[in-house]
Amino acid sequence: MKLIEGQLIHRRYRLDARLAQGGMGEVWKGYDIQLERPVAIKALRSDATNAEAKLRRLRAEAHNSANLAHPNIAALFEYYEHDGIGFLIMEYVPSKSLADLYHEQGAMDPIDLLPILIQTARGLFVAHSHGVIHRDVKPANIMVSDTGEVKITDFGVSYSTGQGQITQDGMVVGTAQYISPEQAQGKQATPQSDIYSLGVVAYEGLSGHRPFTGATPVDIAAAHVNDPVPPLPDTVDVQLREFVMSMLSKDPLDRPKDALVVSRTLARIERRLLDQQTEQADQTMVTSSVRPLRRVMSTPRIVLDAPASKLGGNKQ
Repeated sequence: MKLIEGQLIHRRYRLDARLAQGGMGEVWKGYDIQLERPVAIKALRSDATNAEAKLRRLRAEAHNSANLAHPNIAALFEYYEHDGIGFLIMEYVPSKSLADLYHEQGAMDPIDLLPILIQTARGLFVAHSHGVIHRDVKPANIMVSDTGEVKITDFGVSYSTGQGQITQDGMVVGTAQYISPEQAQGKQATPQSDIYSLGVVAYEGLSGHRPFTGATPVDIAAAHVNDPVPPLPDTVDVQLREFVMSMLSKDPLDRPKDALVVSRTLARIERRLLDQQTEQADQTMVTSSVRPLRRVMSTPRIVLDAPASKLGGNKQ
């Protein structure tokens, strides 16, 4: 079954425009004709190799996303299968990704970056509370609206403690540039694995580059396992710098306890930086309003001689 523009899925969802296409399937912008709202439709490609295994993965994504109702997680509306093709009907998020922002801006001001990281951590905490590990936290999966609202997307490789095993033992799952050391070694991902990946996202946003690079994804993943994380620039706030580095600890036990701790700690740092910014602005205003007194030079008065009679002088 080939998907085409204008096609109606499940007698309800119209395919309007293909947004992306990959090995797993394709993503469309669609329209819910019943509720009259735009939706995102993720469909498994019918010509995909090993289609049955990928269909199981799509079902797992639907299962893992179904109960994750939170403002910072893109909502799943429905899952539907027809003729061996699975369809995920999701919230349409018409926003740029954090990857887009990094590409446009490079390193970001912590005042702008911290709200994004805080919201992402809150969404991850809700997922973790439901036993769901994202396993692919990266800027491309963090959508940021023009008003600063964050939506975590793509639970396509997520893992739930309540689901059967889908990936093989020792199989590496994730994106090399953001993968945790334990995932890179084929070990089971935990909430701390997502925290590590979010730490890489934070590192990149603060420094303008990722902590590790390499010629191949294998080289980059190996660096996450073996190489010390390069220090963040000294220009980054000390407390923020140290906390992000703790998120990037090689040992999961040395990372923050959970994503809620991450969001609360980053929120405290954000408030302090905002207070400092306000104080600096106030000092600047006071300094600019206290100007040195200007020396006023008096202009000499010139009195012209006038007839005595006009000046009230004595008569001769």
